[in-house]
Amino acid sequence: MTQRKTQTAAYWQKQFTVGKKDIEFLLNHILESTRLFTLDELATVLVKQHCEAEEAATRKELQRGELYQPKNSYQAGDQLVFPTLEFALGTVISTRAGYHPDYETFSVLTVEIENEKDPREFVAEFRQPEVLNIGDESSLAGMQGLLTPADLFKANRSAIRNKMQAALDNHDQFVNFYEQYFLKDLLTEFHEGLFNIVDAAIDINQTPLGVDQLISEMGLNDDQEITDVLRFSVNYRLAEDSRFHDVGPKGQVRWYLERLEPPEVHQLPVRLQPTNGQTYNSENFDDEILELITDIDDETSNPEDIAPSDLDVNQVTLTLIYPHWRAGSLPITPKTEPLFPISHYNPVMFNFVDGRTGDTFPGWVVYNQSYIFGLREWYQKNNLPVGAYITLKRTDDPMNIVIDYKVTRNQRDWIREVQALGQRLTFQMNPQPINCKYDDLMIISDPFPETIDKLWSEAETKNLSLYHILGSIFPELSKLNPQSTVHFKTLYSAVNILRRFSPGLVYAELNKHECFIPMNHGYWTFDPSLVEK
Repeated sequence: MTQRKTQTAAYWQKQFTVGKKDIEFLLNHILESTRLFTLDELATVLVKQHCEAEEAATRKELQRGELYQPKNSYQAGDQLVFPTLEFALGTVISTRAGYHPDYETFSVLTVEIENEKDPREFVAEFRQPEVLNIGDESSLAGMQGLLTPADLFKANRSAIRNKMQAALDNHDQFVNFYEQYFLKDLLTEFHEGLFNIVDAAIDINQTPLGVDQLISEMGLNDDQEITDVLRFSVNYRLAEDSRFHDVGPKGQVRWYLERLEPPEVHQLPVRLQPTNGQTYNSENFDDEILELITDIDDETSNPEDIAPSDLDVNQVTLTLIYPHWRAGSLPITPKTEPLFPISHYNPVMFNFVDGRTGDTFPGWVVYNQSYIFGLREWYQKNNLPVGAYITLKRTDDPMNIVIDYKVTRNQRDWIREVQALGQRLTFQMNPQPINCKYDDLMIISDPFPETIDKLWSEAETKNLSLYHILGSIFPELSKLNPQSTVHFKTLYSAVNILRRFSPGLVYAELNKHECFIPMNHGYWTFDPSLVEK
């Protein structure tokens, strides 16, 4: 049996297009339904339409003649439709007797097929079980075991969605908000001046507001139930106005004012921008280094290299690294992601709750760039150094996240301090007042960050390689240890003062050059005589 085109992956992935008739069909479908549709719903509707069109064309072909079935008998002059030949029409020219010892007697038809030069032969009065003996025309579709439109869409979802989205987004009658589609002419009408009321309401409250509250502020519902179409109309129009940004998590729309947002939630802070060529292969990394990469918890690591937290985890502790200390941010990684409200469309505004004081302040989840922003003042207020342990905790409200650090009584510890000496970084051990617990392998004090920023800018301008940076800072760090060894985490922490490199890339670079010599338990030593010229 010839398979119908719409039942094949080749049709949906290569031949399927959204043409003018398809657009008209979808326009009428929404117009008649007067409701919102997701892209997947519209795609499934169109797949069904294509299947039904092919079904109708098949039945039309069947009406041209009798459906050929091997069990039946035919006479010269009979017109037959052959499913195995894409429902081609054939005329019986002659019949003759046939015999085979396995099948006994039957008839042989000589048939002239339309648009074919030479006639073909087919069996008739064939009493043995045969796939083409299907009973009648009405059972043809059932015999073919056709997939439903929903199954066809599911099997070819990516290809169909891409073509659908391109066609709908390029047509001026379709409007969408977060992959919900409607018709522009069916949007609720309201005066442009009402957006000034929205602006004022958000400004007065100094917090994001939901669409239902804004509809009430605009006086659009007249104490009646708010419809999905009205919500869509307001959301669509607000999204088209550059003054307003949705800052809600997935499933919630919460409108805020662009002028109240920090620019860092729309532009990746420079300190977090990864240096080009961040790819590395961790296939040969041993368990010890993978454990260290998980412990560091850097968003530039391959996600599969970081052990994820349980989805229902209530608390996570991570180490503050230099790029995030400087930017006032934290990473989104498989370990931290379950704690935060996210959106694939926009930055999400939530509340940090200070674990020391209970005070709240705004935080921002920038999921597509894998960072949390809004902690610069909190770091400074609490005098937290690079290497400090930061704790994040859930609350009963998913929009409130407790942030805290592990407090110790004020003490002076000998820790690494970075300074700029000419065009290079130097390190020395100095006593510093410390009020928190920290990772002693990663802690670094930076008393003059603006000066270090100049070295960072020069390193970016000169495009200093990771190998060059490792070669310049290793001797500085090794002099702080009587054994002249430096731990991998210390090297990673120091490297990221000058340029942004993932821990996996640092480890791969150490392994690549003979001048870096691995010791036990994550420590390395350096032989300057083996430096490549």
